[in-house]
Order: sequence, then C-alpha cells, then structure tokens
Amino acid sequence: MAEALVSAILQQITTIICEGALEEVRLLRGVKGDLRNLKNNLTSIRALLKDAEEKQISEEPVKVWLDRLREESLNMGDALDEWRTVLLYRRTDGAEESASFLQRTVCVFLRCFSFHPIRYRGIARNIKKINGRLDKIAEDKDRYRLTSTAMISRLTRQRESKSFIDESSLLGRDDVKNEIISHLLCEPSEEEEGSPIQTISIVGIGGLGKTAVAQLVYNDENVKQHFSCVWTHVSENFDERKIAKDIIVGLQGREKQATLQSLESFSLDAVLDNVHKSIEGKKYLLVLDDVWTENDKDFEGLNATFKCGAPGSRILVTTRKSTVARIMGSSHTFQLNTLSPEICWSIIRNIALREKDQRTCEEFKPVGFKIAEKCSGLPLVAKTVGGLLRFKTSIQGWENVLNSELWRMEMVHKEVFVPLLLSYYDLPSPVRQCFTYFAFYAKRTSLSVCHMISVWMAQGCLGLDDDNSLLEQKGVEYFQGECISLEVPEGNRSLTMNRERTPRHLTVRVKKGFHFPEFIPDAEKLRSVVSHGSDDHAPISERAMRNLFNQARRLRVVDMGWGYHGSAIPEEIRNLLHLRFLNLSACRNLKSLPKALFRLHNLEHLNLWACTNLDRLPDEIGNLVNLKLLRTTGCLQLACYPKGVVRLTGLTQLLGLIARVDRDDPGEFSIGDLAKLNSLLVLSMKIVGNTINRKLNMSYLNP
Repeated sequence: MAEALVSAILQQITTIICEGALEEVRLLRGVKGDLRNLKNNLTSIRALLKDAEEKQISEEPVKVWLDRLREESLNMGDALDEWRTVLLYRRTDGAEESASFLQRTVCVFLRCFSFHPIRYRGIARNIKKINGRLDKIAEDKDRYRLTSTAMISRLTRQRESKSFIDESSLLGRDDVKNEIISHLLCEPSEEEEGSPIQTISIVGIGGLGKTAVAQLVYNDENVKQHFSCVWTHVSENFDERKIAKDIIVGLQGREKQATLQSLESFSLDAVLDNVHKSIEGKKYLLVLDDVWTENDKDFEGLNATFKCGAPGSRILVTTRKSTVARIMGSSHTFQLNTLSPEICWSIIRNIALREKDQRTCEEFKPVGFKIAEKCSGLPLVAKTVGGLLRFKTSIQGWENVLNSELWRMEMVHKEVFVPLLLSYYDLPSPVRQCFTYFAFYAKRTSLSVCHMISVWMAQGCLGLDDDNSLLEQKGVEYFQGECISLEVPEGNRSLTMNRERTPRHLTVRVKKGFHFPEFIPDAEKLRSVVSHGSDDHAPISERAMRNLFNQARRLRVVDMGWGYHGSAIPEEIRNLLHLRFLNLSACRNLKSLPKALFRLHNLEHLNLWACTNLDRLPDEIGNLVNLKLLRTTGCLQLACYPKGVVRLTGLTQLLGLIARVDRDDPGEFSIGDLAKLNSLLVLSMKIVGNTINRKLNMSYLNP
C-alpha cells in the first residue's frame, strides 16, 4: 500500500509543478526546489517498496520504517491537497470571497490563510517540515538492504507442496474430488488426438485446500492405475527448468539420477527434449500445483512437449487466480468454496481430540464449535487451530483460545496469515490499496460497484486525472480482475483494522439501543468514517456529527447511510475541505442542507437517496464544480431541481433528476437544460408539468 501512496504523491507533485501553481500564488522561494527534492527521494524509495512490504512480515524494523513512510506520505498528500484546494477556491470564487470562507473553516493548515502572500507561508513551512522528515526516512532506507526484486518466493518456498496427504485430515471435499476424478478417467474422444492436452483447474484463495484436493485426486488408486503420475510445485517464482526436471524424475524414476545430474549443464532446449522423450507415448497425469504466472508464453516450451503424450493424458492445475485457469485453456474449472462451521469443527475435533472418547468430544463441542465458526470456512485455519488445541487439555484452555484474537497467535500467523498474504501481495499495489477498503464494511454488506469506485476515487486510490471517466474505468477493471474474486476472511478484516497505529479509517457498528459516540479520541487524522444504521435505528445525533466535523477535518469519505437522525446537517461540515464522498442515503429526518456544504468544491459523490423529508436543493449546488454523482431518487418531498444544477457539467451520473417540460423557469431545472450536462453517462429523471413547451430544446434526447 505504501507503494500506491508514494505513487499518488508523485503524481500530485508533478501536477502542481506542471500547472505552474507555485508561480500562480507566488509562494516562498525554494518550495519548488523542496518539491523536486521530494520527488527524487520518493522515486528512489518507490523502487524498493515491494521488497519492504514483504519483508515487514518477518522484520519489525522494516515495518516501523514503512509505518513512518506511510504516515508522512499521508501528511504530505493532505498538504498538497490543501494547496490545490486553496487554488480551486481562488479560481472559482475569487480571492476575497474565498479567503473569508477559508478563514471561517479554521482548518489545520489553512486557519491562517487569507490570500495575502505572507499568509501562504504556513502551508509552505508545513511542506518544508514534512519534506525534512521524508528526507530522513529516505536516508534510513539503506539500513534494511532493500532491493527492487520481489521477495514473495522466499515465503513460497516455506510451503512447497508434496503429493502425499493424510486423507483423514481432509473433510468436506469428497464431492469435488470425485467429480474431478470422473473427468480425468473419462475415455478420450477422437477429436482429442493431436489437440492440446485437456486441463482441469482448481481455483480458490489461500487456505481453502486446493493442494489437498489435488493430493487426494493424485493418490486415488484408480487414478494411479490409469496414468503415469507426476507432481510438481510451480510457485510464484516460475522456473521452467525445475518443472521439466520434476517431470523427468517423475516419469523415469531416480534410477536416471546420472542423467538428471547431467541436465544441470544442458541448455533449456536439451532439457525440454528429455521431457519430450519421457512423455512420448505415455498416458500421464501432470499436477501443476500453485501456479501464479499469467504470462502464457512461460509455458510455450513445455506445452510443445505435453502434446507428445498418449491420448487421454491430463493436466491438473491448482491456482489462486481464475485468470490462470483461462490462460491454461482449462476445459473444467472447479472454484472451491469455504467450508461450513460443522465441517470445520469436524476437522478441529479429528486433530485436537483424535485419541479422546465420544463423551469427551461432546463435552468440548460447545466451545469447539464456536472456535470453528471463527475459522471463516478455511480448512487451513481449522487444521492449524486444531493443532494448537491439541495441547489444551481443559475446556478453560479452549475458552481462552476462543476469547483471544486467533489471528494474532504466532502459530496461526505463521501457518495461515503468511500464506494468505501471498495472494494479497501478488495484487498490483494500487489494487491492494483499494482492496483494503472492503475491510471497513461489515461482513456480507451489499456494496455496489459504483459505491466502492467512488470511495476509491475519494481516497485517491485510482490516481489523479482531469478525465474522471478514465479513473472510473480503472476502478471497473479492478473489479473485473483479481480484486473481486478475493473474499476477505474475518481474521484478515480484523488485522486490516488493527494494524493502523495512527487511526485513519473508522468503522462504527452501533447495536440497536446504542448511539454513535459523541467524542472520538484521536480523530484528527481520520480520512474516512463509515457508520450505517437500519430502517428503524439511526444512531448518529446532530451533536455527534457536529463534534466529528470539528475533530476530523481531513475526512475524505463520510458514509452514513441510514445512520443520521438529525433534521439538518451541521454547519461545521464547512471544515471538511478534503471531502470527496458524502453518503446520507435514507436519513429520513433530514429536511435541509446547509449552504456550507455547497462550498466544498472537492466533493465528487453526493448520495441523498430516500431522504424522504428533504424538500429543497439550494441553487448553490452549482458551486460543486467537481461533482460526478448526484442521487436524489426516493426524496419524496423534493418538488424541483434548482437551475444551478446546469453548472455541474462534470456530472456523469444523475439519478432522480426533476425537470420541467411546460416552461423554462429561471429558478427551476427544465428539460432543455439537459443539453448543458454533456458528460452524463447515467440518467434517471421525473418530468413535471401538464403540457410540453415546444420552445424547449429536446433534440438531444434522440438516441
């Protein structure tokens, strides 16, 4: 994630320098040099961050260094964002009016700003201070011997797989095992001769038991009688020569050891030729376990040799990525699902209580089943926890495990968390940053693609671009790629929430009968707040919201659907100069919006869905020059849209528009005004008026 943050700051710096913003406001001399120095430092750091983010798993000093870098990167990002915000107010409102407004906000960095040059020194000094701290962080990087080479392979080697398995330790996978075997043993068709070898893939996140299922299939007696079987562990560090040697050993046996040793000096072509000779004429089953590479060219040489086998030969692939299954040309793909708590309990019982009688098992079952529910359906977690519980001989010992944070225990961290991190670190850095935001929503929360992309954009996860449609498309691509296929287990969710030393994101889940806290400690650096109520429970009071807006002035995301029960939004919302995303959907008591809201020029997403008592949008809404989404569907008391909406030319989604068709009213939005909103991609609207005025231009509505 640090890599994505650093990249975002570099983009901000480049934009500011290229825009000539420094010269426009005539700030202190030397600030431009500071930014260029910062750019050079961050560029050199960025090349090492992939290694650093992986080393932090086992090296605490690297983790501390990354935390420092992340903290100062966020501080610098906020400072640069405030710089751009000042300029935006200046360009939009004029110097005098914007200075007056900014002085009233009393923002952390901007409280002293008017547009007199002396007042700009505050932000310039702040940038210099942060730059000095980042200078020190850049110097410290050399202590940790970081390289630009990915280190995932070190973690991968810790768990190199074998073909052997204790079948008694695996439960809940008989159906998928039998189905795979039936596909393997089916007679080859006439069309198969000369065609690529049929491939079957097992897909799922780390810990679901993909390798275990493949081991069950591999060791089945019918399979062994039908095929010459070969097992090779591929791993993230794809090595064509290693795979080739595994195939030769598997098919020729260790008696060819001398030949195998001589292969060390052979060229890759010569090694592949030996694979060809080993495979030729044999009906084989090749298991490629833990395939990561998405480059189809990696397998080009091997694929040519695979075709030499007898008809009916098969390849079985295990992978965390559905894209790998497609690249391998899989004829059948089996997506492993999580296990039920009942099966997780059976796995735990078989390991922890293996030598105990039925009566003892029944005594431990109530607490054991609760532990099984915490395993998130992952057999790897159940097996690891079972091994831990084997040494706990009392029910009290089991209850201690139940009440502890399982994912913080050293044994569970090593055996479960590290393997799961492999999937996380294999994602591109920007996608990793986006992925973490799922952790701030309750499990099984329904989230639209549009909602999450807007949150990502608000936090700067998708970068900067004047054309927001490009950023939205990037977000859609993340959903269509690996990000959407990775479920967040509850343990990972907790880890994501707890790793932050300085709170930046806050999720508040309020039970019925309780309320959102009126004071939140250490809220000064919060960047997002998520708190959802329910149809009959809105936990956030006006006082709590006022205090939040006074405390947390760096907020970019305020997501309070169904949560607010006040009739008005506090004027203190003016403090949130960074705010990009505001969700007040289903806040049914809300009647009005403050004018201060419409001075937040950075706001991009405003969701007022089902605010059933909201009866007016002020004309000042047109000041939200960066607004991309406005939603008012379900606002039953809203009779019209103000004319000011025509100034929102950057809108791409407008849901719930009310347009007059009977006249061109100077105070209300009319159907002809739609022609000015030429960025719209999604539109839903209601028309009002008993007659259609022919003078209104509606030609743009033609398909």
